[in-house]
Amino acid sequence: MRLIGLLFLAFAAMLALDHSANWLMPAALGMAFLTLWYFTGREPDEVPPDRSDYLHRDQPPLDLHESSTSFDLADLAPFLERLSAHIKGGYTERVIAHIAEVSAGMKHEAERSLEYEVEFQGQRLPFHIGLFKDDAEEITIYFHTPQPLADFIDREMDSFFAESGI
Repeated sequence: MRLIGLLFLAFAAMLALDHSANWLMPAALGMAFLTLWYFTGREPDEVPPDRSDYLHRDQPPLDLHESSTSFDLADLAPFLERLSAHIKGGYTERVIAHIAEVSAGMKHEAERSLEYEVEFQGQRLPFHIGLFKDDAEEITIYFHTPQPLADFIDREMDSFFAESGI
């Protein structure tokens, strides 16, 4: 649909160069197709979490602990994939790809927050992620989770950095 709209706009631009031709109708059709594509066919800006990913708001808040570090953008996705061997539930390949995509698209000094619910050691737990873009190639990631998951993430960070020689 987007391609059709762009073709109509290109055709209208060529007709506009020839002042004797009527370019208004192709331009209007091109804009109509692009508008239709924008509101119906394009990918959403953010990946909406599955229904199971929403936090249980009726439960008392858990004591969350922070686990954080900075990564080169190229190292973020491999680390997130490493966590997926032990974290299940709402932590899917789609979520990992979304976090990596959001990180890569952030501007300098920008911040983002993402909330999921995951399964770790048989329990459903909140999994809050904070992102801060330090510079063009580096991202600081903050995990706010219950203590057992925060400890696991810290151990995985240490192992990841030791194996990577960072």
